[in-house]
Amino acid sequence: MALPPCGLRIVVFPETQRTWTARALEYDLAARGRTIESAIDTLVRLIQAHLEYDLRHNRRPLSAFAAAPKVYWNAFDRAAELPLQMELDWKDTDRPARVVAAMVSDHPAIRPSSAARIA
Repeated sequence: MALPPCGLRIVVFPETQRTWTARALEYDLAARGRTIESAIDTLVRLIQAHLEYDLRHNRRPLSAFAAAPKVYWNAFDRAAELPLQMELDWKDTDRPARVVAAMVSDHPAIRPSSAARIA
């Protein structure tokens, strides 16, 4: 499986005032947490579980998941990179894949209302 240069890109954004969402870009998977760190950790665990399942069933790892919609890629491009030191053991490569996470301050798929833009 050809991995992107950084391995896995994740965009993190507030879902509500109390929750954060971490969304993978290469594979459209998402997870929530009460903190940025817990959202990322939950997403990474989810991805690892899918990897292990696929490998046990002789499937190409994460082949069931398409890439995230463009709106999340665009958000990642304008996001601030988080100081994250994490790698994933893809098990089908001879080296771990680096995880790059970046945060945006607003939900990428929700446009602000006209009242919010005027204020």
